[in-house]
Amino acid sequence: MTGEGATGARGAAAGDEPPLEHLIAAATVRIHGRRPGYDPSGPDEGVRTFLGSGFFVAPNWVLTCAHVALAEGGGLVDVVHEPEPGGPPAVVPGEVAVALPETPPRPGEGWAAPDLALIRLQKPADHACVHLAEQPLTDHGRQAGGRSGLLLGFAGWFRSGHRLSRYDGTVTVLGRIGWGADEELRLGDDDLPDGVSGGPVFDPHRGEVVALVKSRRTREQGGTAVRTGQLRHLPVAAVPPPAAAPAPAGSGAHTRAYAPEDHGPGHPAGAAWPPPDPAPDPGDLYQEVLRGHDRFHRDRLRHADRDGAPPAWADTQAVLDGARTIPFGPRERTLLLGALGELPPPPSTAGLTELLRSVPGCASAARTVPPPRAWRDGLGGLYESHATDEGRRLAVLRYVVAVLHTPRSHHDPGTAEAEAALRTWLHRTTAALDRPVRGEITAELRRHAAAPAPPPPQDPARGTRHSVLLELTRRPWEQDSFDWRIGLLPAPGPPRPAGAPAEGPPDPPEPEPLHDDHTGTPLAELPARLAGPLARAFTLADEPGTPALLQVALERDVLGLPVDTWPAGPGGPPLGRLRPVVVRPAEPPGGTGGPDPVADRYHRWRWTHDDAPLAPGIRGRVLDCEAGTRVPVPSTDQLRSLAHASVPVLCHYRGYGHAGSAEALARLVDGGFGVALWRRGTGGPERMCAEFHRRAEAELARARTAQRLPGLVHALRAALAEGRTDSFWADGVALLYDDPHQPLPGSDDLFAPL
Repeated sequence: MTGEGATGARGAAAGDEPPLEHLIAAATVRIHGRRPGYDPSGPDEGVRTFLGSGFFVAPNWVLTCAHVALAEGGGLVDVVHEPEPGGPPAVVPGEVAVALPETPPRPGEGWAAPDLALIRLQKPADHACVHLAEQPLTDHGRQAGGRSGLLLGFAGWFRSGHRLSRYDGTVTVLGRIGWGADEELRLGDDDLPDGVSGGPVFDPHRGEVVALVKSRRTREQGGTAVRTGQLRHLPVAAVPPPAAAPAPAGSGAHTRAYAPEDHGPGHPAGAAWPPPDPAPDPGDLYQEVLRGHDRFHRDRLRHADRDGAPPAWADTQAVLDGARTIPFGPRERTLLLGALGELPPPPSTAGLTELLRSVPGCASAARTVPPPRAWRDGLGGLYESHATDEGRRLAVLRYVVAVLHTPRSHHDPGTAEAEAALRTWLHRTTAALDRPVRGEITAELRRHAAAPAPPPPQDPARGTRHSVLLELTRRPWEQDSFDWRIGLLPAPGPPRPAGAPAEGPPDPPEPEPLHDDHTGTPLAELPARLAGPLARAFTLADEPGTPALLQVALERDVLGLPVDTWPAGPGGPPLGRLRPVVVRPAEPPGGTGGPDPVADRYHRWRWTHDDAPLAPGIRGRVLDCEAGTRVPVPSTDQLRSLAHASVPVLCHYRGYGHAGSAEALARLVDGGFGVALWRRGTGGPERMCAEFHRRAEAELARARTAQRLPGLVHALRAALAEGRTDSFWADGVALLYDDPHQPLPGSDDLFAPL
């Protein structure tokens, strides 16, 4: 391997262990387009079908760039690897399991970050795996001799004339481009030829892969790379969107309870039913691949001392200079990660970050970017959390104790063995530490052993989830320009029964600030500008199989802003297809005369959310349409006379910028209604008003309680996207859902920038 980093690694590992570059080369692969009649291992055919590089990250899994894996537009590729570098190649068919972004860019545009793809082998193969860094990339290992920048190594394949050759070298990290999912590392000081894209970028001082090559500069040395930690942006779980239930029929349609199976996942925070017997692990590829990665290296370490067994990566790491900068040794960390990989994964990113914040000395690990998703991510975030070795060791031990005693929603066959391995690891590692540390960890283990068994985690569908709050504020001096801020709102408590006495508004919740921008974003640019920050917020709030609710706070005259139709990312599906999206008025109800608007708001909320067996259930009331003709919405006083279980339905809402429609919704808000349904559009006979009235009223009656409406609207939007004709009546449907028990923050200091 060329370059200073490779030379240093070879010199450090001059004993019996293979040098680092040998381990990297053994796991680096070529990606080829699959074409009938072509042998990618042959000299000519291989050059013609060559797409780029990649590397094994877990048994039967390859990581590469999306632009490499999808270069020919299909999801089927051939993976060529050399079980022994320099030896005969082996060809294994593979398929692209997931790619970020999911769709190719438009002609002439480059692939947007993170530009990652996971390839699943279609046949089992015996192969090596790189060791992925579990901690964020930091500035350790800076170069000597006055050269600035973090020195990293890279490897891959490229076309050398009429043959394919390995290529490697060292690059310097010059800085970063973008933030969050859009982040790329800027690389310099070496050539990155065409073909090395998707190849591993590694830290030669610690002996671990930290990124993969993404692109090269055309007129100078260097290019860009994507950190492997960006894999945390993969979808939380591979669960299909909910499907809308068919329209009710028969005399019992308006009295039948709203069954859980009608609108599967995607229920709102506070929903009254759990998903029916969810699978314990609903296909979360990130968890599957990273847990397999850690178990692979743990198993290789256990067998490394046997005759003829492949070497363990940890043994090579142990002789590198950077191994001393991480708590405990590479072998101990490998055993720890393997045990954590046997445990059922954390219930969600939100649950893992909450656990980290609750453990003394571990809160900083909850703030890593991207947020932690797997047990290994929380562990890696602690490696740089303290200034002293003792502080880092103690934080890791406290975290492992907390993970060991976290209630689990289910147990896999290896869970008990993994928990026993964690206890053994704790006793063995603490035995070599100072007496105060040993005493604290031993006391913690005894305290947990004496405590009663904790209850299993509460079902997230019963109101324990956070939701994502997006506040859009129009700038009065700039037409169609908005300031915005994003935060996490804790789930409210269950609503009181309809007959309970009214209470005043609760204290505003303390939303967790995530992102904000007060420089003004044009309306046309808002979808693209918000896609990345919203994706990071959803990562924190989503539960496996249950996407978080998105609440959008808007001024009344722009409540028709179609946020649910905005794409979730470049070329991605609309937000409303992926998750429940509701709107809320940014201002409280007003008006004078008649009942107190605040008290009336609470009364109506309790009645529309009463799910008691004898409760009347919600009823839809079409207010702006008679026989297909638009009529004015009743006055605020007339609206207040409607039954408290009424849900207003608007048939002729014209959308954003229409003064009459804005006035109609303002009246509903001032009338004390926190729930309302409408459809955006231009009106006219072609809108089939009568069908919309019938279906909307029937669906509301079936729902029975308003807390099911965000999930219902989500299901309808998903069914529309699938082209289901029985859902066409709901085209343009939108939902006002303004929970008074979860009021919007009333002051800017609650969303102070981090």
